[in-house]
Amino acid sequence: MAKRDISSIHRSIKQAERHLCANDAVMAQLIEQHGPCAMFDDNALLHKTPFHVMVWAIINQQLSVASARGIEQRLLAWHRGDTFVRRTIEQLSDATLAKCGLSRQKIRYLRALCQAVSTRQLQLASLRRKSNEEVAESLITLPGVGPWTIDMFLMFSLARLDVLPLGDLALRKSISLHYDIDSTRYNNKLAAISRHWRPYRTIASWYLWCAID
Repeated sequence: MAKRDISSIHRSIKQAERHLCANDAVMAQLIEQHGPCAMFDDNALLHKTPFHVMVWAIINQQLSVASARGIEQRLLAWHRGDTFVRRTIEQLSDATLAKCGLSRQKIRYLRALCQAVSTRQLQLASLRRKSNEEVAESLITLPGVGPWTIDMFLMFSLARLDVLPLGDLALRKSISLHYDIDSTRYNNKLAAISRHWRPYRTIASWYLWCAID
């Protein structure tokens, strides 16, 4: 990614922090507590390949951060670097992938992802130029890819700043805790609260994740 694009993202984050502080007292408190948003710092997923982020997202589906990280490390041990590579994953047997901790379903999802990229059915690099809706249409055809995985890709690979991944259980837990929302009124109250975060719901989500870790 060009340096000017990174600079633009960091300027947008600063603007997001000011916006969230001015419009939401809870967010202002979280920002003061956790400091500047580090979501796109030098070691962030943003600086990995889109394929890496898709593999990362598939691994992380419905797993704790610690469990997913263990699988990532074991799978990366088969690579010559710190980035997932399609050809390397293709060369690994199902048994090897299973030993890394991947379930049969997730092995199937990774095989489908590799196949789609290999045949150019899915051109991940081109998604950067598409709208959120177009990205979703391209990814949803893959086995095992649903709204949560798409939201993760939009947020962490494409740096889209106004994504609210409501399928994320940790995020919902943090929102319930910090805004004192009970389950019977969750959707109505969340709609009202999150309206104040626009157009920076991605950054708001990051702070809510930090607050629940």
